[in-house]
Amino acid sequence: MKKFLSVLMIAAMTTAVFAGCSSSAEEETTTEGTEQTEETTGEADYSGVTLTLCTWGGSTGAATQELVKDFEEQYGCTIVLDEVNQNSDRIAKIQSQIESGNIEDDVVYLSGAYAKQGEALGLFEKIDTNVVTNLDELYDFAQNDTGYGPMVCVGRFGIMYNEDYLVDELGLEPPTSYMDLFDDKYAGLVALPSMTATAGPYVFAKIAEDLGGDLTDYQAALDLYAEKKDNIGMWYTSDIVPALSNKEVAITVYMDLMLPVLRDSGLNMVWVDAEEGNFVDDVYINVVKDAPNKELGQLLVKYLLDKETQEKFIELNNEAPTNKTAVMSEEKDAFLAYGQEEFDNCNFFDYDFLNEIKPTLIEEWQKIVA
Repeated sequence: MKKFLSVLMIAAMTTAVFAGCSSSAEEETTTEGTEQTEETTGEADYSGVTLTLCTWGGSTGAATQELVKDFEEQYGCTIVLDEVNQNSDRIAKIQSQIESGNIEDDVVYLSGAYAKQGEALGLFEKIDTNVVTNLDELYDFAQNDTGYGPMVCVGRFGIMYNEDYLVDELGLEPPTSYMDLFDDKYAGLVALPSMTATAGPYVFAKIAEDLGGDLTDYQAALDLYAEKKDNIGMWYTSDIVPALSNKEVAITVYMDLMLPVLRDSGLNMVWVDAEEGNFVDDVYINVVKDAPNKELGQLLVKYLLDKETQEKFIELNNEAPTNKTAVMSEEKDAFLAYGQEEFDNCNFFDYDFLNEIKPTLIEEWQKIVA
């Protein structure tokens, strides 16, 4: 009997041990399976979350709202646009939110000079490369070696003119360089960006270089502006379509993405690749510092850099892609920058230096044109 009881106890203990091992193995397998599923999807549940994207309004806002529909569906979230048209106003708004501790915007679009200003002010999160895994698909110039938000799309400023008015009606040859814009034969026909506008310092920098200087040695350019200021028919800060339509001016330095708009309004506008090159008008995307939904914001950055998303944005808003694998139609390529060769013909600026010197340039320019 003692032997029998001993055998029973040993059997029971052995069964318990194996049962425990089996239970642990099942639990481990289940846990590993769960981890594998999360790793595979890489997606948390953002159902019901509202993410706020601060950007331009108008056609850009409408295009962006259309662009993010797939993202909203994928993550179950809602994206609300905070439409603020001026870069300077967007910077001021983000800075005010951070200083007050009442942060409402999660992600922000800014033109290059303002994005760099925001970096210097500490307004952004660094990009999480474990989430934004497609940075290497971007052109080198778009990746942003500071670790903050990358360049998400690119426009160009360059010379364009109304061929029907300038050539056919007035019988003038079109300009081929920025220096040509100050030629007496075009007196009153040229609209240039004011120094307070994005492209104002760009044009001024090229004039300084044409005269043997640069943005650290620009007195000759200032002298030319003072001498030829009456030749400039308009210094613009925003919309110049009415001035072109009314034949107040015939030539301007403007953005390539506006060519279809100008042509649709009945103007026969022609683009000129100036001898000194075109100017990049780049747009960066950043996650706001301590944003309430910064993890979802990082996912949005990745989505907006994806090849398919960038191709869709080309069609929606006439902005050139920074993802070098994105494909552009021949129709869009006719007026947008596309491919390394075209970007090699563009002027990129040191925005940190430009931001530092711009107040002085504005002051000097206002003394002349006022």
